[in-house]
Amino acid sequence: MSERFVESVVSKRRRTRPGVVAVLILLAVGMPFLARPVTAGTLDPNVVGFAASPPFINLAMTTTITAEIGSSYGAGLDDYRATVTAPGGGTATAWYNFTAIGSLSVIYGDSTSGFNASVGLVGTYELRLEYFNGTAFSLAAIAEFSATDQLLVITEAATASNEFTDVHNCPVAQEFQRGGEVIARAYVRYASTGAIVNGTSVPSARGNITGTLFGLTKTLTWQNVYQFWRAAWFPTWNQSTGVIVFTADASDGRGNRGTGSSFPTGLTSWKIIPAILKIVPRILNVSGANSVVFEPGDTVRIEARVTYESHNAHNRAFPGPLNATRGGQVTAVLGYGAFNATSSQFATTVATLTLAHNAATENWSAEYVVRDTDPLRADLQVYISASDGAGSPPNTGKVFTTMFAFQAAPPSPPPPTPAGLDATVVGVIALLLLVLGVGAGVFLGRRGRGGTPSEAEAKQETEEEWEVKEEESK
Repeated sequence: MSERFVESVVSKRRRTRPGVVAVLILLAVGMPFLARPVTAGTLDPNVVGFAASPPFINLAMTTTITAEIGSSYGAGLDDYRATVTAPGGGTATAWYNFTAIGSLSVIYGDSTSGFNASVGLVGTYELRLEYFNGTAFSLAAIAEFSATDQLLVITEAATASNEFTDVHNCPVAQEFQRGGEVIARAYVRYASTGAIVNGTSVPSARGNITGTLFGLTKTLTWQNVYQFWRAAWFPTWNQSTGVIVFTADASDGRGNRGTGSSFPTGLTSWKIIPAILKIVPRILNVSGANSVVFEPGDTVRIEARVTYESHNAHNRAFPGPLNATRGGQVTAVLGYGAFNATSSQFATTVATLTLAHNAATENWSAEYVVRDTDPLRADLQVYISASDGAGSPPNTGKVFTTMFAFQAAPPSPPPPTPAGLDATVVGVIALLLLVLGVGAGVFLGRRGRGGTPSEAEAKQETEEEWEVKEEESK
């Protein structure tokens, strides 16, 4: 019987195609988490099946060893003994006493039932099924199963909220702004079955799964709804930019271990990028009111509030106003025409100003006095840029103000018309005033030639009478 079994196995091996063998080898070597091929065979003519399911497990797991008979030796005569030999050489046995044709199953891996043995060693466990005829044992079937201690760890990252919409929905991400929140996750699975290492059903895993990022190691906590382990890290306002690597070390507390890391290079690596500063600008006049029209001699006050935004993250040390503490600086470019983003200049630049910080209000401001030579236009604008001392590159922000105008001062208005007078009446009054003015001029002119008007007229009459009398005497 044993010779026929060996011949059958050899014959099957000869008929196997080389390509199929290569595929089986590739699966066994390259994909250890899949069920490994099991060597099995039956020698007893009544036995139609003998195997462990699953045939590939992790330490501390259980497997079910099933024997099946298709025919009987007779009532009360179908007794079989199964023996499991562990990689270290230890053995455990269990009896399969059939009372009818069919199958019987016994658990291996529970130290208190079944084979009364646990899976504590990595390697191959050999199974032997022997028929007992009442006086002796004969080999009926063989099989095997394997055990590993490997855990598969896959990493994933999310941020607390979308940094451009501030929606707090923990989206998956791979780029994180300084001052944001990196939620590092680890999906931990058993390499044998692919089952999740669940912190609820495997409480011994709690406290045994850690993550390291930015040089800081934290214990990952279990998320029972989404089935991952996670913790949050908070990049500082001046965190170095570029690729960051998260490493998760996992143990289920039962002897199984695994490590996983985010990619150190490439498109899918995690990266820190500069934060975007928020700038709220205002254009004010000299009295502090919002204004959009200025004349030569007027003062244009440019004011900006620059802040670090939390974006609904939990980075408590990050939000706040930009000031000298973080090396802040703010500049403004006043001009018009097309704007060049590379040079940060308008087609025509009127002035470049450095804004000063006010410690009381935490605002930045500068003033510009409109000159007589400045262009009179309605499309003037200010480009404001802010940066801090976070390093290369710094955190920055930029914004354009609303458009405003420089215009000429209006001409002086004519004297106001007295209320209640008709235009014709006003004309007559003006004419009378003109006549009176002329008369006054003549009067003053005569007065300037000597004496009062009465004295001058008397003198004139005297001179005329003297000239007449002198002619008569001749």
